[in-house]
Amino acid sequence: AACLRFISKLIQYGHIMDNLKDSSIFSAHLKRGQSFHVRCTAIQLLALFIKNESSERDLNTILSLIEFDQSPFIRSNAVQQLYKLPLFTKHQDCFLNNLHLVERLWRLLNEHQDFNLRCCLAQLTTPSTGGPRPPACLATTVRL
Repeated sequence: AACLRFISKLIQYGHIMDNLKDSSIFSAHLKRGQSFHVRCTAIQLLALFIKNESSERDLNTILSLIEFDQSPFIRSNAVQQLYKLPLFTKHQDCFLNNLHLVERLWRLLNEHQDFNLRCCLAQLTTPSTGGPRPPACLATTVRL
């Protein structure tokens, strides 16, 4: 975990060349088989990378982790990290703020049986969409 944080600091301060600024360093440590703390650190750093670089591929990686990982602690941690670093707000223009993301978040919110995860997902959608329901402009296209 400390090594991942150190690599993140090197990237942050520009000591690593641009061609090495790739989130795959952190994505590789998300896989099952790594220790819990390493996976949580990788999630935290990947969320920071998504916020700074606006990477849709990395956002999909974390959302897939939330959908399919077997550990409820890892899934909750991933949602909490995205909540701590909101990707965008309701009135902010960002290419990550799209209908596909809203539909995926609402599907996750409605399909999971884990109460803790559902609460975390509800908290995550509030700053992004501005409330507990999808924005009015999306309500006609999003089927709940």
